[in-house]
Formats: sequence, structure tokens, C-alpha cells
Amino acid sequence: MFTREEAPAILSEEQLETIDATAMRISEEIGLDVLHGGARRLLADAGLSVVGTRVRFDRGFVREQVAKAPSSFRLRARNPERSLGVGTGTPVWMNVGGPPFASDLDAGRRSGTLADHDALVKVTQASGFLNAVQTGAVEATDLDVATRHLDMEYSTIRWSDRPYLSYGTSGPRARDGIAMAEIVHGGRAAIGETPALMGVVNPNSPLVWDERMTDALIAWAEAGQPVIVTPFLLAGATAPVSLAGGLAQQVAEALSGVALAQLVRPGTPCLYGSFFTVTDMRTGSPAFGTPEGVLAVLAGAQLARRYGLPYRGGGGLCSSNAVDAQAAAETQHLLWATMLAGTDVVLHAAGWLEGGLTASLEKLALDLELLGTLRTLGVGVGTSEEELALDALRELGPGGLFLEAEHTMAHFKEWLTMSRIFRTEDFAAWQLAGSPGTAERANARWKQLLDSYEDPGIDPAVDGALRDFVERRKREPRVDED
Repeated sequence: MFTREEAPAILSEEQLETIDATAMRISEEIGLDVLHGGARRLLADAGLSVVGTRVRFDRGFVREQVAKAPSSFRLRARNPERSLGVGTGTPVWMNVGGPPFASDLDAGRRSGTLADHDALVKVTQASGFLNAVQTGAVEATDLDVATRHLDMEYSTIRWSDRPYLSYGTSGPRARDGIAMAEIVHGGRAAIGETPALMGVVNPNSPLVWDERMTDALIAWAEAGQPVIVTPFLLAGATAPVSLAGGLAQQVAEALSGVALAQLVRPGTPCLYGSFFTVTDMRTGSPAFGTPEGVLAVLAGAQLARRYGLPYRGGGGLCSSNAVDAQAAAETQHLLWATMLAGTDVVLHAAGWLEGGLTASLEKLALDLELLGTLRTLGVGVGTSEEELALDALRELGPGGLFLEAEHTMAHFKEWLTMSRIFRTEDFAAWQLAGSPGTAERANARWKQLLDSYEDPGIDPAVDGALRDFVERRKREPRVDED
């Protein structure tokens, strides 16, 4: 795999200094609107200028607080053998999250259901590449909007034993996810010592911390759970149309969130998040996989390293509405950048379609294939004695056929990539098989993965406690924004 040290430096040191200085001017001279009263009080007590909802973040304060966040941390899994280090060189790869729609060739595009969520979690668990799960793989729109997060959180915990990203689109929902993690791992002290989930917060760009996201950030920080602070920037819409201007805004927004988390609980793990794409001025829609998006992923990684924070960025993103050449090209562009950047945490690594509106099972299978290829490229060329194959060549001699060599039979499965989706049969054989396209082969592949899923099981007492919690919370009056 590509490491941080090997990541290309597309920004010079002078450019990094310029972007940082501009971000600090944004923070001090313009400031950010913080709509959460409790957060404003914390910031005012820390000595910042607070006038109405406008908070001006002093650069010295920002740097002091950001320095308190660790550069790496351990994320526990329900199965201890699947626990991961974040910021330690092993990338964390997750499935798509957040779409309201699900799609596959059999049932077509449809509103997501809990059954679709279960299936996506199980395919993620069964995959050979994704080592973490994103809750909300698709919205369970067949359930009550006020309580469906409980069922999706339970789906993630029950059907996977990998580390996971909690749902948490508001403070109350974040606290529900924390309570469920406490049930699984033995209480608040246990998850405070070694985090059991991650949460993601997005400022309301440009330069606004709204009530919902700020409350979720505070909830996760209070519990010592990692917070992925990710400005959602659309160049030309929620950010300047220029890449440099957008990056400066990204720094101001991201570091203000990290600083707030440290005020709540010093030492809270935080990630520098980059979700930067452009607006297609013909439609007003986000355009993924563009050159600007690729550059933003690489630049974001450099900025994260500058501030000593683990990096979340990139993913298998595309704007295409179908599993087609556009989807493959856009996704490949961003996955390449994600790998080259040495990204620590990757949300939406597989299954993202239609600009994030659809979780596609065929796209998930295709993305896993692309990720496998990139992983092989990241390993590079081995030069062991066995790989140099001098003995095999000596045995065969000039004119020999390696198809007959024991060396080939012993190692071809290990050293040659044979895609399960991209095939090489001749035209006649392809026709006899029904002329399947990439989408049809991806359809067969995700079904194979689902069939291969093995239930990790769960302690009956823990399962019972989780179910009781979910049912109790559904009966309680909801004080939420929905």
C-alpha cells in the first residue's frame, strides 16, 4: 500500500504556508457562525471573540487546540482481531453511506429499506477488502424517520464484527449510538479508553456550524469517540470556484471543529476530512472524479499531515447514474488519488452511484474489483529468489513453455491477478454465455459475496440488551429535529 511518506506533494511548502495563512485570516477576520449556544459559551470562556453567533477563532488558540489531538489512535471492533489502528499506516476502507435509494439489476432503483441495509452490511463483511462498515449504507426509508437510526445502528453491530462509523446525524442520534456501543463494549469508561466507533460531522459550508452537527460533535467528543471533521465543499456553490480558495476555507472549517472537540475533551481523536468536488455549472449538480477533485484529495492529505491529524478523504465517488464507463472512469480517478495520498480513512469506498443518491450493489462489486487492483499495484514488485524464477528458467531452458512449469502451478494464484468481473474469453465463448456486460458480471459477483457471508454471531446477553435499548428508545418521546 502507498504510505504517507510516498504520497506525491502537489503543493510546495510555500503554497502550504500561503493556504494556512489564508485560512487563519478567514478564521480571525471573518470568523464562523456557531449556532449552538453551548458551543459558543465554551468558545467565549476560552477567550475567543463571540458577537451574536459569530465567533472569530484566534490562530494561536486554533493551533494550541489542534496540537492536543492525537496523530493516531486505536479503533476497537466487536471482534478484537478486527480492531484497527487509524493513522498508523493501515487504511480504513468502508462501504457507501447515506443514499436514500438502493439499486441492483434484479429489483432496480428503489427507496432503501432495512433489508437493503442488512444486505449491504453483509456484503461489506464478506468482502476481502473493506475492513470497516459505514452505518446508513442506505437509508431504511421503510421505517419511522425519527427512530430508523436505531435499527440501522443495530444492523451494523449485529451483522458485522468490524469497526464502524456511527449514524449520528444529530446530537440525540449520536448519543443513541454511543449508548449502544457502551452495551457492546462494557460501558462508557471502556469506550473512552479505546474508542468503539467514529462519527462524521460536516460544517454547513461556507463557515457555519449548525445546531445539529455541533451537537453531534460535542456528543462524540464527550464520550472520547473519534470525530471526522469534514467540510462538504462544492467549488462554485458552497466554496470558492478556485481550488486554493476552497482549500483555505476547508482548513478554517476543519480546524475550527477540531479545536471545539478539544475544548470539550482534550485529546479527543479527530480526523482532518476532505470532501471537495466541483459544481457542474450546466446542471448545478456535484461533479465527481474531475481533475479538481483528484487534486483536492492529494492536497487535503498534505494539509492533514501538516496539522498532525489522520486524514479522511477520497473514495469510490462518481456522478454517473448507471454502472457504466463514466462511473468506472470517475471512480478510478478518485480511487487512484485516495491510494496515492496515503489516506487513513475512506468513506464511500464502494457502492456509491448517482452522486451519492444510490447505493448500488453492482457498483459495490465493481469498486471492490478496482480496489483489489490498486492494492496489488501498491504492493509493487517483489524480487525474492522465488520470484526471480532463475531455477524455473534453468529447468525449462530456451524455448520452454512456462505453462508446464511447476513454478507456474505453485504461484499463479498468488502472483497473477485474474478478475472475477473483467474476463478474457474469446468472442464466441462470450456470445455463448449470453454476452454478459460488466453490470451483469458485477450482479453475479455481489450475490456470490452475499452467499459467502458468515454470521459473526453475537453474545445473546449483549444482543438482548441492544434490542431492549432499541425498543425502549422507540417508545420514548423524541426530542429531535425531525
